[in-house]
Amino acid sequence: MNALPPSDAPGQVAPPTLYTGIVLYSAKDPEASAMLVADGLIAWTGPEDTGRLLHGDAVQVDATGCLATPGFVDAAATADGTDPNPSADVEAASRGIVLRLPGPTGTRDGVRIIAPVTESAAYLDLLAEGTPLAFGSAGAPSAADPWDWVRAAARTSPAPQRISDRAAFLAASRGGQRVAGHRHPGTLQTGIPATFVLWEPWDLTVRSRTEGVELWSTDPRSRTPLLPDLDQGTPRALRTVVEGRIVHDRLAQDGA
Repeated sequence: MNALPPSDAPGQVAPPTLYTGIVLYSAKDPEASAMLVADGLIAWTGPEDTGRLLHGDAVQVDATGCLATPGFVDAAATADGTDPNPSADVEAASRGIVLRLPGPTGTRDGVRIIAPVTESAAYLDLLAEGTPLAFGSAGAPSAADPWDWVRAAARTSPAPQRISDRAAFLAASRGGQRVAGHRHPGTLQTGIPATFVLWEPWDLTVRSRTEGVELWSTDPRSRTPLLPDLDQGTPRALRTVVEGRIVHDRLAQDGA
């Protein structure tokens, strides 16, 4: 298992940082517009105004309109069982990947690992059977974009086996954490390691597996986290953070 290395200060965790103006991918606090990261953990989430009052001494990052989500995990970073090349970790971080695990695809520790871009699978049947899913690239250059894993399972696979964007995203993020032996709620919430990605502002939606039918409300009070509208392309990862360490950063250069 290769955790991504920090990009600038090896082994150093950033000082307490308050991200404001965000859209938080969270089932527990979906209306939160701010998040405090401290000591490598998500220490607080809530309204932006409250965050500024409670945590005014923290470094403040204006991330207005950015979506904060758990990071992707490449559960099959290689086509065989060899360890992935650590030199590719920084590039992977720029695509929102926070962890890369050795391949291959197949069943591992009770989890069905699939490379959706290059393999076909009965996604809906597997979920109906209660089989946990995890996605990866299997080392294929054509599968480098993890949002393509979501597209493949939710939008381009045979219609009868398509799953929702949310289910596909969970397989591409929480599923790999499970393979790595990490317990993860699948959303961002207080008390968990501050491993997340800030995505550039993008149209957000809740998309079901049935074309033209929404199974969940887009109202934050429904506690259904929103995801980027992938029909418009792939959003850029503006900042990737692993356990409080910034491992990829475009915020400063983009003026965010």
